[in-house]
Amino acid sequence: MYDINELFPVVAMLSRQFTGIESSSVSYEKASQLMEAVLYCIQEAESYKGTSLISPQSSAMQVYKTGAQLVRRKTEELLVFYENHKKQFCTYGNVYLADLLYKGIPAFFQYYDENFAPQNTILTLDYPIFMDLSEYQGIDCIDLYVRSIADEQRFLAKFGEDYVRKVLQSYSANYQDLPENIAGIVFGNVIGHLIVGKKLTDRLLEGDLRKICEQGCQEGFIEKVTDLVETFLQQHFTKELGTIQYMKRGLTDICVRISAVAISENINKIVVY
Repeated sequence: MYDINELFPVVAMLSRQFTGIESSSVSYEKASQLMEAVLYCIQEAESYKGTSLISPQSSAMQVYKTGAQLVRRKTEELLVFYENHKKQFCTYGNVYLADLLYKGIPAFFQYYDENFAPQNTILTLDYPIFMDLSEYQGIDCIDLYVRSIADEQRFLAKFGEDYVRKVLQSYSANYQDLPENIAGIVFGNVIGHLIVGKKLTDRLLEGDLRKICEQGCQEGFIEKVTDLVETFLQQHFTKELGTIQYMKRGLTDICVRISAVAISENINKIVVY
């Protein structure tokens, strides 16, 4: 990390750009925001995964400018990614997902200030995903978020809209208003079928649910389900490694939930169709 005396010239330069005049005098709040912007861009450059763009001898100004370029490039690339994928996105009637895809993300690109406030995430991210994004800000956070949503969409698209809606409707008659992860609901149902060895098109019977409960209470349940899911994902998402890796992030949580409800034999709260 750079000494504060090395950062001041960078903040001063950014202040002059912000005011549009030679003076770098800004309010304390704005100066703090600009300092955060400088630190964000420096971190962006230092954490860049690829051929190193900076050296130990690089000045704070050089590293900041490199990071600022990376922020702009990542923002531009994500916008292209979103525009190329949004026509294939399906909300399945869920208002939280619809609000995110068609209002939230466009609002981010409209209001994101990559020059003077790249650290601001802007969105509240009310639609939950399988990743913990609490350590991320700005474009880094939104980039991971949008690409995670795209992985979920690829996962759900394999089953077809009619099947997904049937599972969601079985899960809750008011699923449209639930702030829950849609892919997680469908994934839980898939796992239930894998456990009893039934096709996804076959409805689960009372005996099947009892069998899932029995296995959910056994030691090594997560390991067994992980093997089943690995095989399933590799079979159906052969060329979509990112989707496989993303969906596996939600696996442990779903297994823990199955084990928890299995004890009370309320498995139909997770395996629903």
